[in-house]
Amino acid sequence: MEKTFLTASIKTIAAQEFDYVIAEGETAGLVLAARLSEDPGVTVCVLEAGGDNLDEPEILIPHRLNFGNPNIVWEFQTVPQPHVNNKVATWSRGKGLGGSSALNLWLYQRPPAFDIDAIGRLGNPGWNWDRFLEYAKKSETFRLPTVKEAKEYNFHTNPEYHGNNGPLRAGFFSRTTECSLLFQKTLNNLGIKTQKDHMGGKLCGTWVDPATVDKETGSRSYAANAYYAPNASRENLKVLTGALVHKLLFSTKPNEDVQATGVAFIYDGKPFEVKARKEVIVSAGALKSPQILELSGIGDPKVLKPLGIDVHVDLPGVGANMQEHNMILMTFELTESDRWATRDAVHFNPELAAEQLALYRTSGEGIYSVSRGVIAFTPLKTLNAKAAEDMIASVEAKIQAQDDPALREQWALQLDAMKDDNVPDCEFTGNLFCVPTEHPPDIKKKYFSVAGIHNHTFSRGTIHINSNDPADQAVIDPRSLEQDEDMVMLVEILKFMRTLPQTEPFKSMVAGELSPGDRCVTDEDLRAYIKRHLGTAWHTAGTCSMLPRSQGGVVDSRLKVYGTTNVRVIDLSVIPLHIMAHTQATVYALAEQAADIIKGII
Repeated sequence: MEKTFLTASIKTIAAQEFDYVIAEGETAGLVLAARLSEDPGVTVCVLEAGGDNLDEPEILIPHRLNFGNPNIVWEFQTVPQPHVNNKVATWSRGKGLGGSSALNLWLYQRPPAFDIDAIGRLGNPGWNWDRFLEYAKKSETFRLPTVKEAKEYNFHTNPEYHGNNGPLRAGFFSRTTECSLLFQKTLNNLGIKTQKDHMGGKLCGTWVDPATVDKETGSRSYAANAYYAPNASRENLKVLTGALVHKLLFSTKPNEDVQATGVAFIYDGKPFEVKARKEVIVSAGALKSPQILELSGIGDPKVLKPLGIDVHVDLPGVGANMQEHNMILMTFELTESDRWATRDAVHFNPELAAEQLALYRTSGEGIYSVSRGVIAFTPLKTLNAKAAEDMIASVEAKIQAQDDPALREQWALQLDAMKDDNVPDCEFTGNLFCVPTEHPPDIKKKYFSVAGIHNHTFSRGTIHINSNDPADQAVIDPRSLEQDEDMVMLVEILKFMRTLPQTEPFKSMVAGELSPGDRCVTDEDLRAYIKRHLGTAWHTAGTCSMLPRSQGGVVDSRLKVYGTTNVRVIDLSVIPLHIMAHTQATVYALAEQAADIIKGII
């Protein structure tokens, strides 16, 4: 397919000067580029290490993404995790324009109001739920379900919480499968009610998740085709792909905050520079933004000096406070395989997958038109009241024993959330296919997998460079399950998932448990299973936290890097306390608010 437009050439970027230079063109970066370049008197340059990928079918077609495709995926590796059998985990991220908004699983949800208000409570005036909702609505054009769709497929949302004139297209897929709806009914029978206002800051409950799908085209809507493509012809906006950012360039004066004058980058194996007249904005994501800062001499001297990097700003918080969402899976074999519409067959049968893909492209029908499934969020006390009491007591003791005042304050907020009946601790997602863990599937059968996710984790990790080469991956150490409360939460999540096949109508739908399987019985068995198969939702946050500098912060409440006059970080790395939600909707709202901060509107 011929490209509909071109990105910039190196000749239009190298040694040129722009008002704003954005490193890189991921989700937040493209939102900022679009919003800042609305003013024709402002010039904007975006440097992106990956390609444009704008016509890539694996991005545009629902549920077709190949995480192993090196053209669209960064495959980062963690260091061995001692609390998870020394496991090395792969953390995939989007490579190319739009970043992980081109790679994610399309799920579109906002966090609880508590989580956004917590940002303000941690020392950031102006960050609160009401303002967040305003910018979340600004980012989207949401297609509401019809009355028929709402009744037949349980597509529910409140129009009050949606925008109708934003760049991002969102809505529901064409239909939901019967097994997803039976899963939701089972959750109802286990005390998790259907939630119809889930985009308004109230997450407790279950619903069919909306998606970032453009209903007119059937394609993914994401930062590249929603924010960049419609504005690519602007003369004041230049986007260069294949440009690996090396470091920020500074002019330094004694006893003053440093000022960024531009960005050094690698293109086609050669070094180049671009100048910044007003600001440099780092929007490379929670795994790459701290790397860029450290390569630039902003970070902990203990990290930088051994690598021969001059320290421009002593800022130990860079790369610290890393938080991630932990995930564990349970897979069930279904009865009456011919009855259920799942994706197992297209995973196992390439010819059928091609037929279904052709059907979706020509008519918007078939298995690719089906919603990913049902989501549920609930407090731990809904699953096990005694376990919740014990967890609260454990966290209270942990807070008292913690010497780090910043972590103590974060954990205190997490404790407040656990005590609040309206703030969930646990997430469950129903998936229409087998996710192999303990036992391989029978390709002649069909399966339903449930992912249990713990989003408010207590463990904190780090990411730091160990090389001054920008092409080298930084050292990622999430310290998974270092705090035992994270393990306890996952054990309780697994135990709850095992009640599903004991409860109708799921009971009549399921033939048996494939994984973990009947040999996994005791809590110790479950702990061992978790250590073998712990996953994450690839939602890293916190590595350039928006906190007071004395609390390990990297950016202030206006997203400016401490010790600099004109450097900001704007992406998920600035979230100081992780959110109870899949993250893409939050990044869009964050970037929209940041654009108005830069413009001086707020």
